[in-house]
Amino acid sequence: MVFGFILVLSVSVMIQSLALPRHLTLSPGQSITLSVNFPLSFNGVKKDLLSLSRFDHFFKQDLTLQSSDSTNYDIDLTLFGKIPIRKLHVDVMEPPKVIPCGHAIGVLVASRGVIVVGHIPVYGVDRKQYYPAKQAGLKVGDVLLAVDSTIIHNVEDMERFLAKVEDDKPLTLTIQRHEKIIKRQIQPVLTEIQPQKKYMLGIFIEDPAAGVGTLSFYTPSNRAFAGLGHQIANIGGQNGIKLEWGEIVLAHINGVRIGTPGKPGEKIGIFNAAQNPIGKIHKNCKFGIYGTAYPGFEEYLKEKPIPIAFSSQIKEGPALIYTVINGTEVEAFKVEIIKVYKQSQPRDKGLVVKVTDERLLEVTGGIIQGMSGSPIIQDGRLVGAVTHVFVNDPTRGYGVLAEWMVRESSQIALPQEAS
Repeated sequence: MVFGFILVLSVSVMIQSLALPRHLTLSPGQSITLSVNFPLSFNGVKKDLLSLSRFDHFFKQDLTLQSSDSTNYDIDLTLFGKIPIRKLHVDVMEPPKVIPCGHAIGVLVASRGVIVVGHIPVYGVDRKQYYPAKQAGLKVGDVLLAVDSTIIHNVEDMERFLAKVEDDKPLTLTIQRHEKIIKRQIQPVLTEIQPQKKYMLGIFIEDPAAGVGTLSFYTPSNRAFAGLGHQIANIGGQNGIKLEWGEIVLAHINGVRIGTPGKPGEKIGIFNAAQNPIGKIHKNCKFGIYGTAYPGFEEYLKEKPIPIAFSSQIKEGPALIYTVINGTEVEAFKVEIIKVYKQSQPRDKGLVVKVTDERLLEVTGGIIQGMSGSPIIQDGRLVGAVTHVFVNDPTRGYGVLAEWMVRESSQIALPQEAS
């Protein structure tokens, strides 16, 4: 019987301690109440910073945190009021302000040229197998800028150039690898492809685009932008190619594939490398893409700066998302936040939203590809950005918390030319 009591007590302590956060960030004046049941209690409380209501129901203790000034402190969670279990760290600070966006953007992984996404063997007219690209030292992720003196803008340029090659003399390739421009010699291989012979280099190439997404927010203080809400993991149709360089351009949405259960929908956007870019990407991580905006970027912004919501301020209930479903116009659509995950450390899935806007449901079926990065607004605060759709229920999707996105964005340095 004693063993049973100890076991129940241990399980109770474990469940309660796991349910409480290790770190809380609050705005000045914000009030939040934490509760624990016997045998746990809060100690080390600074009574001038917060209020403590002890044993409302004999075995229960409520702790209300509130401070009018920016500060930080630790609270002890104890067993029987004596044995320390762990600490709860509390930061009280003014929330950062950002400008919510919602613009449709195209992501370019190179300003010009074509990207190498794979190698293939080439069978010559002598029926032997060759690997000219590998032998030349080309790597997946290289950006091919020119062949001899011919500048390559797209896949069609490369095909036209190879169609005119008349001998097997080595070609000089100009490629961009990371931040460097290098030269490589490659030996073209004559192949017999019906209806005529043709020289080939043994590479798969794609136009330098990673797709359409949505711009989340902009921070005027360091000219930083954030978008997508998740990492770019697929470039040129291939996984595993690291984004070493990139720019964003405005995209025009000219169509939508409606999402259905088991088949995610998609925004159909138009953009290309010939457009004037609006920003440079510096970081591609699990919380999205981050970079600095080019001069003139603020001309596209219509919203005023709003504070972000700390995770402790987000609640289940009505909210809005900003996104583009036609042309370039950013519109607001109704959603419902149906779940908020308690997070004291950065994670990519912080909340679940459900689309309730009748027009958005009619046009898109819910959340679709290309909507990633759409800012989520609740009570005049930016709470996060859309990331992934539920494949079996396109009306629902995950969101990443703005708190973590702003942390990533704040690490973007102001460009030297503007400092």
